[in-house]
Amino acid sequence: MKKFFLAMLSLAIIAGLSATLYAEGQFDHVITAADVEKLTGLKGVKQVPREKLNKFRNGDLNFLLSDGKPLLMIQFRPSYVFAAMKADSGYVKASVPGVGEEAFSSPAFDPQFSINFLKGNYFAIVTTHVDATDKTKTILKMDQLIAIAKLVASKM
Repeated sequence: MKKFFLAMLSLAIIAGLSATLYAEGQFDHVITAADVEKLTGLKGVKQVPREKLNKFRNGDLNFLLSDGKPLLMIQFRPSYVFAAMKADSGYVKASVPGVGEEAFSSPAFDPQFSINFLKGNYFAIVTTHVDATDKTKTILKMDQLIAIAKLVASKM
């Protein structure tokens, strides 16, 4: 079990390092701040560029609330990463129908904050952030994340 975990961790690190350049700029068109506002009912959402060393803005697409707090991060990785992540029982919570070719929510514990899906040659992760004042809650609800993931998948 320990060897399996270390192998999965190594794969994730290698995939993460190599994948950051894999889709850079290719999916800038799939969702806008206006789309996020429409799907969430929030106002003043801002799209901001990636900051590779900022854990709240290191996605391929990043969105902030009107007050500058993190709201949403979307990452695109090679499709082979999907199988590795799906195999991790500590990462996968439940299957999510109707998003891409296949999708699941994560992490395996509460609160859920990501929708992960496969579409063509890409694995996408749509992630909201955990509420800084209440770690049992997320900024967006899962139904909002699913709606965002469906839109992103439809435009890939």
